[in-house]
Amino acid sequence: MRAAAVTLASAFAFGATPAAAQPAPAPAPAAARATMVVEWTRLKALPGERANLTAFIFLNWFAMDAKAVEQGLFTSYRLIANPAPDGEWDLLVEVGYPTPLGYDDPATQAAFGAIRAAHTVVPVEGKTLRELGTILGTERLPVLTGTR
Repeated sequence: MRAAAVTLASAFAFGATPAAAQPAPAPAPAAARATMVVEWTRLKALPGERANLTAFIFLNWFAMDAKAVEQGLFTSYRLIANPAPDGEWDLLVEVGYPTPLGYDDPATQAAFGAIRAAHTVVPVEGKTLRELGTILGTERLPVLTGTR
């Protein structure tokens, strides 16, 4: 199972993702898709768990984020890996939002809460986020040019 998780994480790191992890977003009007802010969440993997944490993010967070993009709650999402093996953080999740409040928008929170409630957590190597790593923090950054 570990080899499968490492292979899965390696595939994700090089841009190959299964269709279930990133379905094509539904088309939306350009104005609704403009990214007003991005939110960065930095994560630190527990020792030896970086590949498994990467796989966990794709199988769980991005499964929900894909639905949020389809519903117009998010404009984008992606995972950025820190190339430094002993850096302060290992992974950075970036999510784009069409409103200046980002995730704090009450409508976004309510709708994403429903997505989260419907999601069944997929463990990696029998482990969930708590056993794979920690969230170091999140910050919201305004986007000064419109992106989609």
